Amino acid sequence: MAKKIKIKGAVGKLFEDASLLFWRILTIVVSILTLFIIGKSVVSIIKSQHHINQLERQRDSYLESIEADSIMLHNLKNDDYLEQFARERYNMQRKGERIYIMER
Repeated sequence: MAKKIKIKGAVGKLFEDASLLFWRILTIVVSILTLFIIGKSVVSIIKSQHHINQLERQRDSYLESIEADSIMLHNLKNDDYLEQFARERYNMQRKGERIYIMER
C-alpha cells in the first residue's frame, strides 16, 4: 500500500494553498468557457428564431397573395366579369362607344 506523505509546516501549507488555488482557477476558467459557449449558442438561437419569424410572415403574405390571385382567376373565367375587368383596368371599349373616365 502506498502511504500518503504528509508535509508538515510552512511547505505543507503552501502546497495545500497552491492546490486549492489551482482548483479555484480551473473552476473559474471552465465556468467562463461554459458561459461563453452557452452565450454564443443563445445568440445563434435568437437570430435563427428571428429569421424563422420573418420567413413565416413572408409565407403568410404569399399565401394571401395566392388566395387573392386564385379568386381573381376564378372570376376571370366568367365572361361578364372579364369584360368588366378589362374595361375598368385597361380602359377598353367597344367600337363606336364613348367612355368618360372620371378620376376620384
